[in-house]
Amino acid sequence: MVFVNTGTSGAALSIGSLASNRPQYMAIGNGSEALSATRVGLVEESDRRIITSANISIANEILYTGNWDSIDMSGLGLTESALFTQSGANTGSAWSVEGFAAVTFDGTNELQIQVTYEVYNS
Repeated sequence: MVFVNTGTSGAALSIGSLASNRPQYMAIGNGSEALSATRVGLVEESDRRIITSANISIANEILYTGNWDSIDMSGLGLTESALFTQSGANTGSAWSVEGFAAVTFDGTNELQIQVTYEVYNS
C-alpha cells in the first residue's frame, strides 16, 4: 500500500488540528546534551508556554510558532527548544528537540521560534 498525496495532506492537517494529541506547548532551555531520537525533553528547561499559532495553510506542512517578550528573555542564555503536548514544565515527552549555539538575551530582545513539520511520502 502506498501512502499517497491525499493521505500526507490529511496527516498534516490532523497533526496541525486542534486535537489534543498534537504539540500545543513550546519550551526553551539552556542545557547541553547530544541530540538523538531517544531524547525525551530538554536538559535544563527555562520556560514552557502555549504555542502562539499552528499554521496548516501549506499542503503537507505544519508551522508552529512560539513567542517570548523581552521581559521573559532578560538574562537567559538559550541553547535548546522543544515541542510538547503537555503544559507542565519538565513533564511529558517532546515531539522534537533542537539544540543550537548559545544565545544570551539582555532584556532588549524578544524571541520567536518557528518549527515546521513536513509530512511526505518516502
